[in-house]
Amino acid sequence: MDSSNSKLTNLIAELHNRTNEAKATFDQAIAELERQKAENEKIFKEKKEQLANERRKWDEEKAIVEKLAASAGPIVNLNVGGETISTSRATLILIEGSLLATMFSGKWEEKLIKDANGSIFLDYDPVLFKFLLNQLRAWSEPSIKRSFRLPVGSEQSFLELVRLLKFNERFIDGGQNDITSAATVLQSEQRVERFGTVSSSAVRLTDNSRTCENTVDSQWAHVFGTLNYSTGIHRIRLKLDKGTTNILIGICSQNKPPAGPLFYDKPTTHGWFIHGYVVKNGQGSHPGWPQVSLGDILELSVNCNERSLSILNERSRAQNSMQVNIAEAPFPWCLYILFYYKETQVSLV
Repeated sequence: MDSSNSKLTNLIAELHNRTNEAKATFDQAIAELERQKAENEKIFKEKKEQLANERRKWDEEKAIVEKLAASAGPIVNLNVGGETISTSRATLILIEGSLLATMFSGKWEEKLIKDANGSIFLDYDPVLFKFLLNQLRAWSEPSIKRSFRLPVGSEQSFLELVRLLKFNERFIDGGQNDITSAATVLQSEQRVERFGTVSSSAVRLTDNSRTCENTVDSQWAHVFGTLNYSTGIHRIRLKLDKGTTNILIGICSQNKPPAGPLFYDKPTTHGWFIHGYVVKNGQGSHPGWPQVSLGDILELSVNCNERSLSILNERSRAQNSMQVNIAEAPFPWCLYILFYYKETQVSLV
């Protein structure tokens, strides 16, 4: 009897142990399932958030593109001072009451001058016009303050362009304008013409870049002035230090500089050879401009407002003038000196 009870007790104990083991295994399985479930839920949540962010970004990009497409309107091709610029009609007519808004309202475009490619020609400085145009493009966004920023170094010229295009004064920050006006006065006093870029090592610059000399014989070489001219009247005094022939004094377009081998025959070139030859649009003639002598001081007058040049020999009082073809020599202009013979030299005075 005792033996039977002992066996039963052992059997019950073994069964209990197996039950506990099975329960532990089951609990572990449940715990693993719960862990996997939590991990899957986390992955699902992260993936859902990622998809939601991507959808939101896509919706935002779609809205921006649709807004741009709706606001851009037709494309207008412009020839601004000889440089081709394309923009939307919406940008040009953005500011009601401006001259641009009037010109491109759709009422007057057939009356506007067009070049050979059908682009509407605007006789403005392309650098300043692009600076203005980029700001108009930004102003299509309502959050951008509509107040013109002024380009460093060309503040007064830019303000003149803004007013010429009849933009309301409220688009010009008063404080900025006052500061700029004072800076422009100071800057105009400090702006001094000098010789800058040269065509080759044959041209030597001395005296703080106020004297240029050709050091190689029978080879065309040139030098450009450092300043650019787009508005107003400017006078440049030059002295013939060395040489009796084949020295040209004049201007060319900074954006369309002449290229060799014969620099003087390019349409952008305008000026006077010291031996009496006049070059206009790259074409030469002898209109009676007299020979310049060594030591003579010549005053070159650059009249951007009237698109003209004139030259005066201060000793002989001989003078000559010409109109500049703005299509061939677009603004901005720069001083241009051309040499051919060795030991020919010109100085700024």
